[in-house]
Amino acid sequence: MSTNNVEEKLLEVLKQNAYGLTISELSRILNINRITLSKHLEILKERGYLNYRVVGKAKIWYINEDVSFLEMIHGNTPIIKLIRKDKNDFYSISDIKFLIIPSEIFQVLYLQALEINNPNFIRDSGKRFGIIISTTYKMYSGMERVLNEDYLKEIIKLIEKFGFGKVEDIFIDIKTLDFLITLSSSVESLVLKDIEDILKEKNVEIKEYFMEGYFEGLLSTLFGIPMMAINKSTLYKDPRTEFVIRKK
Repeated sequence: MSTNNVEEKLLEVLKQNAYGLTISELSRILNINRITLSKHLEILKERGYLNYRVVGKAKIWYINEDVSFLEMIHGNTPIIKLIRKDKNDFYSISDIKFLIIPSEIFQVLYLQALEINNPNFIRDSGKRFGIIISTTYKMYSGMERVLNEDYLKEIIKLIEKFGFGKVEDIFIDIKTLDFLITLSSSVESLVLKDIEDILKEKNVEIKEYFMEGYFEGLLSTLFGIPMMAINKSTLYKDPRTEFVIRKK
């Protein structure tokens, strides 16, 4: 029996037993040895599908009904079924609803960075956030490298759910790993306008440091190779914000 078949059968049996089952009970029902089952149970737990409770010396395995970011990416709970892309159980990550991140967060980042005279602090913060999002996606989707253009576009469009801005266009050359991401609105650019005088006074280059770092961290981690992001234009002074991302 293939790995996928084992995991599908495990999930199907546990769906029919809401309280949960021990590994011995699962072994008897599925006619699969305990060692093999143990490996697959742990994998499904890591991916957010399952959890267990300890009763005496036994572990009772059950379908994890907690709705978290990890399960939204790669889960199978009743709520997640509502955001399925189609009948084939493909999930559209762009359908996930996130809290809108207010512009005040960007203001705090910029004021803190200017206080320590280090605008790259903002860029580094964005890069770390991008790395976290990519690492989480890869870990719970089981993908080592994400090279599917549709998946890449959905992941990039998460910035709309974060409240960072509106994605106007995404150009991807998957062979060269060249990207051009265009935003038609950007919260960070509005913050730049608000603190324009302070930036000029400190002779700081006016660009979107956070988003530049975010895209660099996001795509470097998705591909497993160093990428470089450049904010070519910003809504601070142009009709659109553009980011070019390519291999270093």
